[in-house]
Amino acid sequence: MTATATAARKLSDRAHRIVFELALHDGQWVDVADIYTRLGLTSHQVRNALKELISAEMAERERRPVASDTGCRRTHRTYFRLTDETPSEVSA
Repeated sequence: MTATATAARKLSDRAHRIVFELALHDGQWVDVADIYTRLGLTSHQVRNALKELISAEMAERERRPVASDTGCRRTHRTYFRLTDETPSEVSA
């Protein structure tokens, strides 16, 4: 059994739903708010499932700074996408 199949077995139902959602975006970065809005979940439900995907090396994240209108508060947005390589391809 490949590492990808083993990792996929251990994923929760929500993580599987997020994999399909990210696959629809064909490698593009997706904001976490877009994911939970489209799936009808809360941000915490999505974030926990995304942690599963990251630990299984199936997804990656990127934090981008966001400028505030007033300029006094710095913040960021987190974006996710599926990785280009599966864990079995990385180990080969």
